[in-house]
Amino acid sequence: MIKFQIVWHRSILYFFFAFQTLYFFTHCKGENFSNVCDPQSKAYYQTIFLKFALNDKSITCGIGPLAGKEITSYSIPSLGISGIISDTNISLVSDTLSSFTPLVAKFTTTGESVSIGNVTQTSEVTSNSFSSNLIYTVTATDGTSKDYTVTLTAPRTYGGSSLVLWFKADSLNLSDGANVQTWNDFSGRGNHLTQITFPTRQPIYRLNQVNGLPALNFSQASLTSMSYSGGTGFSSINSGSFFLVFKMPQTHPATNLLLVGPANGREINIGASPGNELYLWRNGSGLTPPSVNSIPVTTFIAIASVQNTTVSWQEYWNGDLKGNATLNIESYVTGTVGSLSNGNMDGDVAEFFYFDSALSQNEIDKVFCYLRAKYKLIATTKSCGI
Repeated sequence: MIKFQIVWHRSILYFFFAFQTLYFFTHCKGENFSNVCDPQSKAYYQTIFLKFALNDKSITCGIGPLAGKEITSYSIPSLGISGIISDTNISLVSDTLSSFTPLVAKFTTTGESVSIGNVTQTSEVTSNSFSSNLIYTVTATDGTSKDYTVTLTAPRTYGGSSLVLWFKADSLNLSDGANVQTWNDFSGRGNHLTQITFPTRQPIYRLNQVNGLPALNFSQASLTSMSYSGGTGFSSINSGSFFLVFKMPQTHPATNLLLVGPANGREINIGASPGNELYLWRNGSGLTPPSVNSIPVTTFIAIASVQNTTVSWQEYWNGDLKGNATLNIESYVTGTVGSLSNGNMDGDVAEFFYFDSALSQNEIDKVFCYLRAKYKLIATTKSCGI
């Protein structure tokens, strides 16, 4: 049996040698066929093949069979989440994590070793705190290395655990064109949105709207709106942070998003006259100054408004700061009832957050890091926080 295995393996090896030799003489143009250090030499490619076949990890002219230094997959099994790998950034999000405790990651790599600082990392064994970004160093057999930044976005922990609304279109499992009666809240507060009373006002579920993910279509012509009642977790006066992944249609009237309220509640308004601009309201009161630039139409954008008491207001697009102002209006939150649209909204919503506080810059960066990776949004800012 052993002799048969040796003969079989040699046969396979000879077959690949023949294939490799034919490929070389057909495709390679180098003239020095015997120089193992020449990347266009037959000996160079034979060396790579032999090292791979024999699992030889020695270095010859910088050639090693496992000279890769990539992380090819990454997940945290205990949370049931997988990372999105983009270049040297790995982004994960948890919709259940409410506090940080050590977690164990599962990963695959082409490298010889993986470490964080001086600590060797073993897949499904080594635990780390993910409260801050982790820098994984992947070292190849030739001694070169590559760093990956891993960011775990945990919205329930941000703003002093002030997340009170979180809706994701990809959490719904519906057919294209279906009416949406209930949209579950992932903040952990149970502030679910519903539209039961008027079925004709239910938003429409649309597949493959942004990076292959769905969105909910709201139409002013149909008076589309969803609301919650008995809302919990709302306590802040004046401070609040909104994040909205949204597409505005080419032609639209004034667009209103009543998010918390209603009476004297906080409201964000997109597309109000005179242009496609972002406003922050106290419902029934005046508007703050509009955004610096017109919000683009017919393309999805992650837009955020962060209000810090009555002191300041910042506007972000995909993580880029687009405008700020001194805020002199007070926005109260009663919290028991509220809505996504008051029937005057035209556009598609893929995801929405509301925090009952002003997030820190580090937290803002982490939310946008997640949204950019998930929806493939473009920004000048690449920060994923720290």
